[in-house]
Amino acid sequence: MIRLELAGLIVVYLLVFLAAIFVVWISYEMVRRFRDTHALRYRVKCAICGMEYEDRTTALLPRCPSCGSFNERNKLKGY
Repeated sequence: MIRLELAGLIVVYLLVFLAAIFVVWISYEMVRRFRDTHALRYRVKCAICGMEYEDRTTALLPRCPSCGSFNERNKLKGY
């Protein structure tokens, strides 16, 4: 059997608890970043009028619904 004093037992308990919180925090951040990038995948910003719109077609140059200009598919940054 492993013998620990009360102070050592408290330190081990706190380290395990903090490690569990850290793992939950990291996994939550990874899921949040995946959701954000997945939501911005089909977003296109018009270079002429500045309108952001969603285009799920496979066209290389989607047409802006507001002004009708063609736009490149650039990756939008998160807010």
